[in-house]
Amino acid sequence: MPGLSVKLKGEGTDPKYCCSSCGLLLNEPRQTSCGHRYCKSSVEDLTRPDGGQCKVPSCGQHIKIEDVFPDKAIEREIKSIPVLCNNDDDGCKWEGLLKDLKAHLDECEYEKIACIHKNCGEKIPRRDLSKHLNENCGFRSAACQFCKESHPFKDIANHQESCPMAPARCKWCGKKGLTRSQLQDHQHPQTGDCPNMKLPCHFEPVGCTEKLERKQHGDHQKKTITAHLNMVLAMLLQLATNVEGLRDEDVEARENMRAAIPRLDKNLNDQITKVSELERKLSSYQSEGATGSGSSGLKALENRIEQIRAKVEDLIKKLAAWEPRVGTFEGIVAVLNREIEKCSSQMEAYERQRRQDREIIETLERKVRSLERIIALKDVALAEQDLRIQTLELTSYDGILTWKIADFTRKRHDAITGKTASFYSPCFFTSRTGYKMCARIYLNGDGMGKGTHVSLFFVVMRGHYDGLLRWPFRQKVTFMLLDQNNREHVIDAFRPDPTSSSFQRPTSDMNIASGCPLFVPLSQLDSSSHAYVRDDTMYLRVIVDTSDLN
Repeated sequence: MPGLSVKLKGEGTDPKYCCSSCGLLLNEPRQTSCGHRYCKSSVEDLTRPDGGQCKVPSCGQHIKIEDVFPDKAIEREIKSIPVLCNNDDDGCKWEGLLKDLKAHLDECEYEKIACIHKNCGEKIPRRDLSKHLNENCGFRSAACQFCKESHPFKDIANHQESCPMAPARCKWCGKKGLTRSQLQDHQHPQTGDCPNMKLPCHFEPVGCTEKLERKQHGDHQKKTITAHLNMVLAMLLQLATNVEGLRDEDVEARENMRAAIPRLDKNLNDQITKVSELERKLSSYQSEGATGSGSSGLKALENRIEQIRAKVEDLIKKLAAWEPRVGTFEGIVAVLNREIEKCSSQMEAYERQRRQDREIIETLERKVRSLERIIALKDVALAEQDLRIQTLELTSYDGILTWKIADFTRKRHDAITGKTASFYSPCFFTSRTGYKMCARIYLNGDGMGKGTHVSLFFVVMRGHYDGLLRWPFRQKVTFMLLDQNNREHVIDAFRPDPTSSSFQRPTSDMNIASGCPLFVPLSQLDSSSHAYVRDDTMYLRVIVDTSDLN
């Protein structure tokens, strides 16, 4: 990372403490062979595989990675520079050494930190975080007053406009005490029980658009018999038109066949007439005793007659074949008409059944969704009740907290990696109406003890009876790390500083933690002569002196 941007106490600083590249206070200082100093991140840019040049204008010396080394002396001097808090302009009065600045910023009430709700995006001073989470954050959890489901605060109004558990009133019969989901069932056209429900007329399929209460249907049907019959007649006429349309092609073919029969009859009659005429001429020739040449003409005429007779017989056969075909086609058309009417009736019945089945399914789906919502609400209530019972079981009211930390190895690893640097104990009280307190532990240390010690702190929390208690908090606090061999417990104690904000009456959920950053060395936890950690479990005890409390 680049140099340190901090607020110095006093005017300026020695240039030797500044990076030759970024100009800020050196962060992890490195010194080159030419004597100039850089932040670690800046010098890494200079020491590329092909080498780089010093950025000081008067130098420009070629720099190699093997010629760069950490400057620990300058680093110690820089950490001893007096600085002000970065939030000085916002009102923080802290002053101290640079080495302590990070630890202060981790607890500074004026430091701006991100809201715990990732979609919020706001940064708020630490001291105002509780107020932001409770009053201002649009993504804070809010429970619907009707269904008790949790939603982001900014969405709660939209949810309540459609919440199925919101109260509703039937506009038809005036019934109250229903929820929106119950109102849908109450007004359902088939299964609802609303006496004033407006249902469509039974003649809706044929065109009636009236919607009336159940008790009005009888009068409506009596008054509109003629109109309903006209609607039925119009539908029947339309159906008849549709059936005629389906028949058109078959009827046209039948008419074409009927038109062809007279033409065939006429042709047959014409041919018969011609044959009669030829036979008459032949008789005339025979009676006159025709000559040889006449006999030749007679033979030609006979051949012609035979040809015509063959054609006539062929036409007669075709006519005989067409007549049964016409009857067959007429029978097919009649069967098709009956099948079309039967299919139409079946389709209407299937459609009515499909609508009824769909309505039944929708009703059952609504009931299932309603039951699922009720079960979810019950599950949430049970979880809250379990959490409350567990809290009551672990809560102490005599000023003594015995804290069991299970799964120690995993929690220690999370602390080392920074995933979970610290965590809090269950709360405990000096009495039923006394001070509310808890402990906070850093398994990899905090501040001066980071990486070397376990840090243990005491936290005063906001309680229900703070207005009746004496402030600031003055009771002696004793920390104990219990040796499970009961040989040598680690004990440390302190008396609160009345001027510290950690022991004033809390204005938020909890005050800043205060206690022992060097409570116990990490190496001592692995001591073979003690059993501070056994079966992956550690036990701590916090004792608050209540002898001077009523």
